Amino acid sequence: MFFLKPKLIKNDMKYMAKLLFKDVSPDHWDQHNLTKANLDYSIDSVRLVNEYADRLIQTEIGQQLLSEHADNFTKRIGAYLGEVIKNHKDGKYRWFDFNSIQENTIHLNNYVLSVDDESVLYSKKLDHVLCPIYEVKQYFDGNSNYDNFLAYVEDAIKN
Repeated sequence: MFFLKPKLIKNDMKYMAKLLFKDVSPDHWDQHNLTKANLDYSIDSVRLVNEYADRLIQTEIGQQLLSEHADNFTKRIGAYLGEVIKNHKDGKYRWFDFNSIQENTIHLNNYVLSVDDESVLYSKKLDHVLCPIYEVKQYFDGNSNYDNFLAYVEDAIKN
């Protein structure tokens, strides 16, 4: 009898990352900074995304938006960070459904879904998982092991 592993389910999260500059609030800072030109998936652009996240955390309107739409902000920012990482890892990582990776590897045994329909970056060749959406959720909750998103992204790219 053969025991087949469940199939890995790929996800395309680039569309979610693009929402950071396509679905922008009328706020002056957002309009000026959250542009396609500024959010070019470079490592340096992560600083701007971090500033945006900090504005959400530190302003009254931002806190209100986070309380009402936490999953949306977490997914968008996490997808953006993931795309930056993916672009700097020479095509070794792809987006997959969290549950399909959890069923196929031991790497997510200590994780729980941080948002509905979470995706993770996974390298089949390296059998390695990166969880940028989870990291953003931890940051918003004040539980991150990183001081900022740039530190996380640089660590993920390096290791």
